Amino acid sequence: MKYLFFTIFFSVLINSQKIQDQSINIQLKKELAQIDKDDQIYREFMLPDTSPERRKEIIKEKNLTQEEATVGLGKKMDQQDAENLAKIEKIIAKYGYPGKSLVGEPENKTAWLVIQHSPKINQYLPLIKKAAEEKELPFRLYAMMLDRQLVQEDKEQIYGTQARSFTTTKDGKTEMVWIIWPIKDFINVNRLREEAGFGQTVQDYAQGMLGKDFVFKNYTLEEALQLQNRNKK
Repeated sequence: MKYLFFTIFFSVLINSQKIQDQSINIQLKKELAQIDKDDQIYREFMLPDTSPERRKEIIKEKNLTQEEATVGLGKKMDQQDAENLAKIEKIIAKYGYPGKSLVGEPENKTAWLVIQHSPKINQYLPLIKKAAEEKELPFRLYAMMLDRQLVQEDKEQIYGTQARSFTTTKDGKTEMVWIIWPIKDFINVNRLREEAGFGQTVQDYAQGMLGKDFVFKNYTLEEALQLQNRNKK
């Protein structure tokens, strides 16, 4: 009897997995995987810890000239981002948000990634929120996009995911200074982060993003805007 129970249990489990696998759009999953790769490749090249060997591989793979691999890299990335966004917009027009139930993981994050790197966050933020609430992608990704939109509007962010850099002059020397953009409810931000699915406090997150020597400071919006305006002069 026990053997029969386990046989039935595993049969139901396997059939359930088959049904789930059948609902995945394999062709779309592959397309999104390539878009994700295209989104990341120039950003990978720019990372300071990317090895010279890997940079050579990217130059060969993307057939970059010496100029494109140096001063022209930002332009190439912008062109790629625009191409990726056009593809994602066509996919969204046809399927809605291509989430977990349609393409599985990790490709359910690709459309979010491309929109996050685009000038159309405000347009697609409601779609991203809906997908997150329906568990088609992690809620923390919506939280990051919401923060980015708020920061672009020069407003306080909610989850402390966005940083900005400014050039300052000290003792006659110009240096780059990074700050975590002001947080609306700093006292409760780590609780909000935990509820959204972040695994780190805002302080640990900042050091992971900006380096272990980064000293976190909770700026007011007024202070941050003063830094920003001074930087524009």
